[in-house]
Amino acid sequence: MQSGSLDSIASMVRAAKEIVVFSGAGLSADSGIPTFRDGATGLWNKVDPDEVASIEGFLRNPARVWSWLLQLKKLVDERQPNAGHQALARLQASCRGKQLTVITQNIDGYHSRAGNAPVLEVHGTIHRLRCQQRCGFSANWEESAVEPYPCPRCGAPVRPDLVLFGEMLDEEVFAAAEMRSLTADLFFCVGTSFTVQPAALLPVWAKRAGVPVVEINPHPTSLSAVADYSIRSGASEFFTALGAQIEAQQG
Repeated sequence: MQSGSLDSIASMVRAAKEIVVFSGAGLSADSGIPTFRDGATGLWNKVDPDEVASIEGFLRNPARVWSWLLQLKKLVDERQPNAGHQALARLQASCRGKQLTVITQNIDGYHSRAGNAPVLEVHGTIHRLRCQQRCGFSANWEESAVEPYPCPRCGAPVRPDLVLFGEMLDEEVFAAAEMRSLTADLFFCVGTSFTVQPAALLPVWAKRAGVPVVEINPHPTSLSAVADYSIRSGASEFFTALGAQIEAQQG
């Protein structure tokens, strides 16, 4: 990590009033949550995503989708936010007088558990259930709910409140994410491959609006060439070093 870049980014953080952190599956990988493209983890390599994680699969066989997502929920519940999540929470705690918004593609809830707020979950959450017909019913996904059941309000199927393959994002949540991205003074991208649309458009829109974009990823991505700073690093290492640099500038 280049000290000159870190010093410049720390200065931008200090000057910014509105900061966005956009995170993807790579951030939660260190917690042991497998990414969709990492078949070596075993969670995805023996299933067809169209059968267990798509809206078509849910409509064909709700019990199968429910069962597989319940396995994922149990894995998420067994693991913890990692050092990257904790470093981001410390950054927010140090940014007094600023608005720091996390926009995440992840459904694990680890940002909130680590202490970040607000968190816009553009792909929903594994911890909540809702009515398939969006009649207004929602509930926490309790351990006792081991199979699909009819909505107590309208009778439609109840399902996990996350975005399945083939579904549109929640318009209200994504509109809020877009607004925060366009009006930010600084936009961080962490642990995302920028291949899942339309969420991957957020840093592009921010860049076009004149917002400085900082990418933090161990590997180059399609965003690397256009980001103002593209840092080859993990989230924990980078944000820990950034926090120390901000303190040094303030000292």
